[in-house]
Amino acid sequence: MSQFKLQVKDVLENTYFQSAEVVAGEDGLLRIVKWAHVIEIIQVDNFLAGDELVLTTGISLQHSIENFIFFVESLIEKNCAALCIEYGTSIQTIPEVIVALANRHSFPIIVFHDTVPFVRITQDLHSQIMNQQYLMISTLESYSQALNKNALLGQNAEDVLQNMYHELKTQIVFSIKGREPIFFPNMPHTKRQQLVTLKTSAPVFKNEPIFIFDQHYADLTLYREDGLFSEFELLILDRTATALAQLLMREFYIEEKRDIEDASILGDWIDQKLSKEEIYKFIVTYHSNYKLSSGAVFMLATPNVVSKVQEDIVYSKLYYRNLFEQNGFIPFLYERKSYVIFILLHKKDSKSSRELLNTLVSSLQKTDFYKKQLVQGYQVAIGKVVADVEEIPKSYQTALETLYICSKVQTTSYFYDDLHLYHLIYKLQMQVNLQEVIQDYLQPVIEYDKKYNSKLLETLQVYLQTNGSKQQTANQLFIVRQTLYHRLKKLESLLGKNFMKGHNRITLEFMLLANSLIEDKN
Repeated sequence: MSQFKLQVKDVLENTYFQSAEVVAGEDGLLRIVKWAHVIEIIQVDNFLAGDELVLTTGISLQHSIENFIFFVESLIEKNCAALCIEYGTSIQTIPEVIVALANRHSFPIIVFHDTVPFVRITQDLHSQIMNQQYLMISTLESYSQALNKNALLGQNAEDVLQNMYHELKTQIVFSIKGREPIFFPNMPHTKRQQLVTLKTSAPVFKNEPIFIFDQHYADLTLYREDGLFSEFELLILDRTATALAQLLMREFYIEEKRDIEDASILGDWIDQKLSKEEIYKFIVTYHSNYKLSSGAVFMLATPNVVSKVQEDIVYSKLYYRNLFEQNGFIPFLYERKSYVIFILLHKKDSKSSRELLNTLVSSLQKTDFYKKQLVQGYQVAIGKVVADVEEIPKSYQTALETLYICSKVQTTSYFYDDLHLYHLIYKLQMQVNLQEVIQDYLQPVIEYDKKYNSKLLETLQVYLQTNGSKQQTANQLFIVRQTLYHRLKKLESLLGKNFMKGHNRITLEFMLLANSLIEDKN
């Protein structure tokens, strides 16, 4: 008998079951018993919660086989452990149809050939169950304390799994996304492959997902061929999953400390002060099996406000690191001023890495974490995806440009590759006085808006965006057609009647983009 669970086969060893006989459902003798009930009615839905041992004299079942069938089907549906019937004046035999039904569902039916005291049986079983519960809680508390103590001693994941196995003697599988699963105890390769191909939702598994910073990072799974997991096993599974989550968090913080120590090298890397050999030597220090891959720089600009909480920034760094690792990237973290810089390396080519980053960012934008960051003033940008580690400085510079552009104008993308026209304007701004060029084309409209507090520049921008559709323009500006006609007439008088034709239109669109990029934001 298990010290933490009472099964039907254990109940048969009770003193009052000496004259008992299992007449059906012998395959279900391993069912767990959590309580015992005496029931003499047919309608049981409101009286059972599952895993009960039901005792009856059958007084309500003697007159109708249909009632008997309904009663047994109800017990099976409620997942009861077994049915015990006392032979006597009400029932002297179990009908064949009931035996067949019970055998089909492996539902044990036990009969007493002699009169037995149901009250004594329930008292004995309840005492046994409660003693097991008390022992289980005590053992669970000792196990939790041992986990906490061992955590302070620097145990690794395999040590935790070994302690768990020592407690349960059940096959354990620990899998971190992107890594080979750990089997404890180890299994032959063929058996491991068989388990991996099975779905974790199968009855032979009990799975506890491990989340780090709202990301599904790993899974801790128990495997039993019989699929009969006790409450104690599930509680140990839950406690161990929590301990492993804390262990993984500790590893993240250790990596954070490592990044601080590596800050000088990472700074030289993005500033193009390292040779290719020096970069590779640094990478293989942490990733010995590293091979040529693509890379990119992901930048997080933290808000420049007094209320900025350092804990939020630390959490953000750990959150993004976990996110990148879960998607197969090797992240190196570096901080400079108000920027958190991630150098991301991947074994895939540039095109595949770009697609992977796009999917990653799309998923990120849907999270509450990211939405909260936007409200707090954080900004993100991704530089050019490059094909060699030597080109990471180029990705860093393009990420900086992208951050600047995103801070000036509203864009639908944070990728350097998606903002070519803005980058062209940015580079032109470095070479010539774009403000003067913009004034040559837009000054009449800008000055008119300032003088009369009108919205001609906005109207021009929307009119161009809608390809000259008057209806769409009026709808987007929330104005009537007559007002739009008046504004367009004024624009013609300021810009010329042909402002929507050919090169004039292209020039205006370019100047409007340039104006939005270089104008100061209040």
